[in-house]
Amino acid sequence: MSKRETPYRPIPCADYSRYECAIVQQRSLRLAWHDEQDLLQLHHVRPLDLFTREHAEFLVLADEQDHRHQVRLDFICYCSIDGEQD
Repeated sequence: MSKRETPYRPIPCADYSRYECAIVQQRSLRLAWHDEQDLLQLHHVRPLDLFTREHAEFLVLADEQDHRHQVRLDFICYCSIDGEQD
């Protein structure tokens, strides 16, 4: 089964709220996630939006080169919001 086909695991509401706040406050994130090839990605990103598709939640973000990505929330393994204590 490919990473894309794995069932979505809902994330904690507190994590979702942190992403929402970062978007509204236009705060950058240090984010690590596993992409669809299961490779670890680590980037300093700008969160742009959240959406739901086919029963899974996604974060839309722009990386350091302003490339857009749609990251499934349950594939995120680390998030640090600039200006927040870890």
